[in-house]
Amino acid sequence: MKVILDPADEAEWLAMRQQDVTSTECSALFGLSPYLTEYELWHQKASGERGSFFETERMTWGKRLEPIIAEGVAEDQGWSVEPFKLYIRDDEARLGSSFDYRIINHQEGDGILEIKNVDRSAFAKKWIEYADGTIEAPEHIELQVQHQMEVAGLEYAVIAALVGGNELKMSHRKRDRAVGKAIRAKVAQFWDSIDKGIPPKPDYDRDYDRIVRANLAEISDEVMEADEALDLLIADYRDVAALRKDIEAKEKVLKAQIIERAGTASKIHSGHGTVSCGATQPSPGKLITADMVGTYTGARAPFRVFRFTARKD
Repeated sequence: MKVILDPADEAEWLAMRQQDVTSTECSALFGLSPYLTEYELWHQKASGERGSFFETERMTWGKRLEPIIAEGVAEDQGWSVEPFKLYIRDDEARLGSSFDYRIINHQEGDGILEIKNVDRSAFAKKWIEYADGTIEAPEHIELQVQHQMEVAGLEYAVIAALVGGNELKMSHRKRDRAVGKAIRAKVAQFWDSIDKGIPPKPDYDRDYDRIVRANLAEISDEVMEADEALDLLIADYRDVAALRKDIEAKEKVLKAQIIERAGTASKIHSGHGTVSCGATQPSPGKLITADMVGTYTGARAPFRVFRFTARKD
């Protein structure tokens, strides 16, 4: 059943999102999100945590420019658009979505206008532009708009990307019901795994921080014996650590040789790249003033300690 909600503020909006897999989270279930893994999303939803969100300056300016970009698109295309700031959820499937703008007088009927403020270099690296001028957004954005159409029940969406602050690129996307079906299946599996308490396999590279900070309150004095699989992992770690030590030593020697040959130069141009080797400015350190006495500085969150001592044969 589709439920249309109008959050009063950001806190209420965040609380609504916690109940669902949203259009910006969906790509994590397919391994396509550059920001979030399925393992991370699973633990956020299972624990009720909202995750950490830090708005960058680029994101802040993107929000400020959003209405200007929307008005520009409407003027150029002869459309009428309006803010689409509702939160829509399918409460049975636990799918939810927020939106940017709604197109309201298009020949195809109402549709979604998804606005992106894109750096020119990011566009060149992550977006695809074909010879006929059509564009393809990164996979997580393409999946985002399919999720939005599935939740809202609308048949098309337009991705409007303002590139470098002065060039508009647009992509028209029709609702793909096969993709919508796949999204629903993935989301159903996801919530079922939470109900059963079975997390997905982590991405050990991207999920490192989550793993080393997990279950800290439950750490005991237990000493365990490694089984065969764990013993192999420890052996691999020993070999990699030894290799890293050798590489770091060689790197140090090479760095010293290069700086010696550089003399007083602060930069070296080479066919292999550029070396910057100038001097940093001295730092006087942190001054501890009277009003700081009794306060805490340099706090850090707890984490799992990992220290390996090789056995001496």
